[in-house]
Amino acid sequence: MRNALTRQVKLVLAILVGYLAHVSVMPYIRLGDVSPSLLIAMTAIITVGYGMLRGLWTGMFYGIVMEIMLPTVPMLNLLFYPISALLCAVFFADRSEAQLQYARSIGKRGRNISPLVRTVLCAFFNCVIYDIVNLVYMYLSGAALSSALIQRGFSSVLATTLLTIIIMVPVRKILGFRKQEEKQAPQLRFDHRPERDTL
Repeated sequence: MRNALTRQVKLVLAILVGYLAHVSVMPYIRLGDVSPSLLIAMTAIITVGYGMLRGLWTGMFYGIVMEIMLPTVPMLNLLFYPISALLCAVFFADRSEAQLQYARSIGKRGRNISPLVRTVLCAFFNCVIYDIVNLVYMYLSGAALSSALIQRGFSSVLATTLLTIIIMVPVRKILGFRKQEEKQAPQLRFDHRPERDTL
């Protein structure tokens, strides 16, 4: 019980620190003319580590505070972060034991891919979705999609993916996640003796 409470407290603190660092530190860290998105990186780490529900909560929190504090396109942040977190969680969050058993029953690989690989992929696709939505909105608003804008989108995806690779191991360690251990098969007991009939 205490370990579970500690883990949840660490989660809340990680979400808050992630937001504060995103708005205060990340503007000074640039790759070319773009800054990586710490919010997307943190959402990916939490989605893979804690599962779909916590990832959705994280996306909702980030979407609300970004919409209030740093609004850009109206409603974009409020809608993007939770929806994108939920969508990516479907593909990159841990599959349940029932899902793994079903995969084995139909001849597929019945185990989860490395959480580190899934975290990087989750952040990558989150950022791709965000940049595509931005470009579509700009196009619908009448702006010309120049090569500079498209290159800026690629730089944003690259920067956010690199940031995720750098911070995911220490953040997972702080949150209490370690290298996944294979589940041990139940051991057979050879010292069992049949009970004696008592009259």
